[in-house]
Amino acid sequence: MKIKSITAALIGHTLERYDVALYGYFSALLAPIFFPNSDSLGILWSLGAFAAGYLMRPFGGVIFGHLGDKYGRKKAFTLSILLVVIPTLTIGILPSYNRIGLFAPFILMACRLMQGLCGGGEFSGAGIFVGKHIKAGQEGLGGGLICSTGLLGALIGTALGSVVTLSNMPTWGWRLPFILGAFMTFFSYLIRRRMHETPVFTKVMEEVTLPKLPLKNVFKYHKKNIFCGIAIGGYGHCVLYMATIYMNVLYTKNLHLSSHDSLVLNTMILALWVLISPLFGLLADKVGIKRFMSFGALVAIVSAYPLFWYMTTTASFKSHVIFQVALTLIGVSFVAPISGLFTSLFPARERYSGVAFSITLGQALLGGTTPLISTFLTTFTGDANAPAYFLIGAGILGFTATRTLKEYSKYDLTHIKNLIEEDGENKHETRNPLA
Repeated sequence: MKIKSITAALIGHTLERYDVALYGYFSALLAPIFFPNSDSLGILWSLGAFAAGYLMRPFGGVIFGHLGDKYGRKKAFTLSILLVVIPTLTIGILPSYNRIGLFAPFILMACRLMQGLCGGGEFSGAGIFVGKHIKAGQEGLGGGLICSTGLLGALIGTALGSVVTLSNMPTWGWRLPFILGAFMTFFSYLIRRRMHETPVFTKVMEEVTLPKLPLKNVFKYHKKNIFCGIAIGGYGHCVLYMATIYMNVLYTKNLHLSSHDSLVLNTMILALWVLISPLFGLLADKVGIKRFMSFGALVAIVSAYPLFWYMTTTASFKSHVIFQVALTLIGVSFVAPISGLFTSLFPARERYSGVAFSITLGQALLGGTTPLISTFLTTFTGDANAPAYFLIGAGILGFTATRTLKEYSKYDLTHIKNLIEEDGENKHETRNPLA
């Protein structure tokens, strides 16, 4: 049963990442189709829709975190992937701006907001669900599998996107990956319905009552771990996007590579992330997840500036590739086991709410803004090495967070009962029969 549940969670996570990655890949192509300006302003609107979806993740974290702590991880986790079918299919069949006017960009923006909302519950839910079904002591491996399968979804989306945009394909060919993705995601939803609730949450439901507002308890009793979660999510996605998306800017700006060549290089780097993430997750289990992640952040702090200096001083194709590979190895050491650490950030009865809110807020503040901030720093200062300082700062946050957070092994039942006694029974609901 555990193997089936883990498999169902990973398949769904792959497809959800696939759906989200599609829009990022097609954002430039969709600009003249759905927005009134086909020039750079239209592209900015299209990229703005992509960013808006990312900024919605913390709100999705709050909503699905609440549902996961109130009604069960399985219900929230299953609902998040069901809802993502709607915007993905809608984008695939949405008429162009020339046919329906301003309805086209408004509907497209709504679809991106909904995708971001669902994504806020998906990533956190996948980490918690797999982490509590996998064998004890293998949480790092579980995190590595989450990281690997998520990036695999992005790879699949990129591969299909490159095929349907070939010159011999029809102009509407870009719609096919969206429509196909919607149907595959719905199939994954049917599989997830057969999953079993996490053993830890089931145990909590049997022995204690649940709070009316789990996130309120998180802010009241676990403030330090909220900030730790924000820092961990922020640095993890900062180093990921520094090694991938920001490199697209450098390849085209510094080396004048074509978009296709840059995409091929980044696809190879993503493939490297996919292949080594489970291995690094396994190593984290051997060393200790906190120790392994803090070491990875420390290496980033020490090596960030030398790596940037080497790349910008040499200014060759070889130095750019070496930089990207080195930063990937450094980044995987922190990102691969990150989902394994999720399960220890908060006690069981408010775990989904705490993880989903803090991690997604960190992603929105530091991760999603990494390419923008890095480009701004180089332009404003005139120093090509300036992004190194941003990476060092994010690395310090990640290192400090992993060293200072308080861990909850599986669930601290004594702590939960003490909270109930302190708050008074009138502030808590009885156990929900739907869970």
